[in-house]
Amino acid sequence: MESLRDLGLSSYEDRAYRGLLGLGTGTAADVTAESDVPKGRIYDALGGLESRGLVRVQSDREPKRYAPVEPAVAVDRLVEAKRRELERRIETYESGKDELIDQLADAETTDDRFWTAAVGAEDSLDLLFERVDAAADSIVVVATEVSSQFEVDREGPVLLDRLLSAIRRGVDVSVLLSPAMFDDALAAIDEDHAVLAMAQGAFTLRVTDDVYGNFYLIDDEEVCLEVSDPLAPDRLFGMLDLRDRGFATRVSDGFVDAWESADVVEEI
Repeated sequence: MESLRDLGLSSYEDRAYRGLLGLGTGTAADVTAESDVPKGRIYDALGGLESRGLVRVQSDREPKRYAPVEPAVAVDRLVEAKRRELERRIETYESGKDELIDQLADAETTDDRFWTAAVGAEDSLDLLFERVDAAADSIVVVATEVSSQFEVDREGPVLLDRLLSAIRRGVDVSVLLSPAMFDDALAAIDEDHAVLAMAQGAFTLRVTDDVYGNFYLIDDEEVCLEVSDPLAPDRLFGMLDLRDRGFATRVSDGFVDAWESADVVEEI
């Protein structure tokens, strides 16, 4: 912070407070002379400082005399006032965000086809988490292998947390894993986390050998598809996000066939 104005004071209030620090105590006229605050604005400036608890006023004599509180006290009070102001703003934003989301959703038009891509493990995860967080109705996770760039112990629990958050929003989550991927997931996720997921009515887990590759089907209209590096198949090249209802329907139909023949996991 370069000045008290960063904490909410006006330019005149800032100058009047600094002038008082130089004086120790003084009348409004003294502060005007010391700070170059115009005579017509000095009482507003001093009144603002008084309302914030930054000056003390001796009012039993005329003219009134003013004394500044110590800088440490002044800055602490301004920071605390700013904190309360920001908290009120955050509460206002939080209380109004659902209404704003509804307004924006009413105006939203989804193109029939759109795709985007991320390259590299980190950007791919960011894209995946973004699309999982945007799901409104359903998420399908199909995973048969894990890239050597991913740390299952780290990314696995994070993805599960995202899925649990989606469930709390009312999203149905279906997870279909290969046996090897199932074993890796169990080793990466602590038992309490796994039990919590299995207890959710909207979370269903099955295991099968009858699928290949990793993809995520969002709301039956969008597919996040992991793309392997052609020169190093065990490494992730990127993530392709396709919003195409025709393609998503094909993926969904293939998933349903594999899902119906898969083994249901009822408990960990």
